[in-house]
Amino acid sequence: MNSEGLHLFLHEWDNLPTVPLPERFDFPHQYSPHPWAKAAAQQLQETLKKQFKHAFDQTGKMFGVLVVETPVGLKYLAGFSGKIDNTTVHPGFVPPIFNTTNPNNFYQQGEHALDELTAQIRKIAEGSQLQAHMLQKKQLEEAWQATRTAMQERIAQNKSIRKEQRTAIGFNEVAEKRLNNESKQEQLALKHAKKRFQGELAELETKLQGLQQTIQDLKAQRQQSSVNLQRKLFQAYEIRNFKGASSTVWDIFKAAVSELPPSGTGECALPKLLNFAAQHDLKPRCFAEFWWGASPPGEVRKHRGYYPACRAKCEPIVAFQLQGLEVEPNPIHELMNQSPLEILFEDAWLLAVNKPPHVLSVPGRTGFDSVEDRLKSLYTNLSFLKAVHRLDMGTSGVLLLAKDAATHAAVQKQFAGNKVAKCYEALLKGKPVCPEGLIELPLRLNLEHRPHQMVCYEHGKKAITHYKVLTEGLHSTRVEFYPETGRTHQLRVHAAHQHGLNTPIVGDELYGTAGERLCLHARELRLQHPNTRQDICLQAKVPF
Repeated sequence: MNSEGLHLFLHEWDNLPTVPLPERFDFPHQYSPHPWAKAAAQQLQETLKKQFKHAFDQTGKMFGVLVVETPVGLKYLAGFSGKIDNTTVHPGFVPPIFNTTNPNNFYQQGEHALDELTAQIRKIAEGSQLQAHMLQKKQLEEAWQATRTAMQERIAQNKSIRKEQRTAIGFNEVAEKRLNNESKQEQLALKHAKKRFQGELAELETKLQGLQQTIQDLKAQRQQSSVNLQRKLFQAYEIRNFKGASSTVWDIFKAAVSELPPSGTGECALPKLLNFAAQHDLKPRCFAEFWWGASPPGEVRKHRGYYPACRAKCEPIVAFQLQGLEVEPNPIHELMNQSPLEILFEDAWLLAVNKPPHVLSVPGRTGFDSVEDRLKSLYTNLSFLKAVHRLDMGTSGVLLLAKDAATHAAVQKQFAGNKVAKCYEALLKGKPVCPEGLIELPLRLNLEHRPHQMVCYEHGKKAITHYKVLTEGLHSTRVEFYPETGRTHQLRVHAAHQHGLNTPIVGDELYGTAGERLCLHARELRLQHPNTRQDICLQAKVPF
C-alpha cells in the first residue's frame, strides 16, 4: 500500500511501558486494556485538551488507540468514532474508511437530494394552501353544525305549533294538507342544506387529500432514496483484513447476519484503526477505546472510561478485519459454567434452580448453554418445562420454571402484576451518595448499540428500583436491590447511570468494567403458588 505521509499518523510514547506485549490481540467485545494500550490512551488524552475546540463537556466522543508494529518500531495509531465538529478528518487521526463529509462525493449529493425532499415536504405541510384548506374545512364544519342546529330547532318549534293547530276548533283536511306540506318543505330544506354542505366538504377534502397524498408520496420517495443511499454508502465502505482480503460493509453484513447494517456502521474508532493498519501492513498488537467528555443523554458513558467495541455495528466488521491475526478467544466461551444446577424447590408444577453465572436462562441465537436446555435433558419425561422469567447471562441466583402451560401463565401473570417480590444482592464499584432510596428511570433498547439499554423518558418503559446499602468496603459497596419492574438490564443501568447510583456493578462489561463475573445475584423470590395458594420463598446463597 502507498505509505506516503504514514509518519503523520504514527505516534510515539513519551515513556515506553516496561511490560511485555500481549501474545494475542484482544477479543474486541470484552477486554481489559493492556498496559501498552492504556499508556497510549493516556498520552492521547493529554493532547485532546489542546487539539480540539469541540465542547466535550456538552457532547462527548469515543476515541481509540491501536498499538502497531511498524518498520520503525512500535507505534500507536489514534482514531475517533463518527465526526467531530462536522468533519471526519483531523490531523494525527486515522482517516475514515469512506469520507462522508467530502462535498464532491455521491453521499453528500445524496444527502442534498434528501434535504431537498424534506424541504418540499415541509413546504407543503406547513404551506399556506394546506393550512387554508384545513381552516376552510373547519369553518365549513362549524357553520354547518350551527345551521343544522338552528334548522332542527326551528323544525321542532314548528312541529309543536302544528300539533296545537290540529286541536283547534274547525281544523279540517285542507288545513292538515297545508301543515303536512309545511313539514315536508322544512325536511326538504334541511336535506338540501346538508347536500350543499357535503358537496362543499367533498370538494375541500379532495383538495386536502391531494396535498396529503403528495406529502405521502414525497415521504415514500425520501424513504426509498435514503435506503438506496445507505446501501450505496455501505458498498463504498471497502474493508481490508490482515489476510490481504477486501470486502464491503454491505457484503460483510449480508454474509454474517443477513441483515442491513445499522446507520453509522463503519464509523466507529476500532474499524477505522484496523482498516488503516491493514492498508499499510502494520501489525496490531492491542487496542483501547475510551470515552471522553459528557455522556450521551440516556446512555452510560464515563469520562475516561474504557469500553469494548460495540456489537451491533462492529461485530461482523471486526470479525472480518481480524482474520489473519491471532486473537484472544471470546471470554464467554472460556467462562461457560459447567457446574451442576442446584435445585432449590420442586413440586408437581414448579421447579426452581440456582442459576450459575455465564449460563443463559433460555436458549438464544448464540447457541450458548442455557438452564432450560440442561433441565430438558434431565427431565425427559416432561413435555413442558419453561422459565417464567429471565436472568441476564452474567447474573446468578433464583430462576423459576413451570412444568405446564397453565402454571407458567399463572406465574407470569403474577410477575406482570408486580405481585412477585424480588431481592437481588450486588457489589458496586464505588459508593452511592445515599444509603438507600428509589430509582425511577424509564428504559428502552438502544437501537444503535444493541444489546445496551438506555434511559428514555419519551419512549422508555417504566422501571422502578428500590435499593439499600448493606456494607461499605474500601473499593466496593454491597447493596440490596428490590425491583418493582423487570426491564432488561434494569438493575445494571439503574446502578451505572449518572441519574441512578452513578456507580456500576462490579464486573459489568456493558455498563462498567469487565471482570471475572458480574457481581449481581438474584437472592430471593417470593410469590403465591398458583396451585396450592401457599406463599413460597425461594432463596439462593450469595456466592461473592
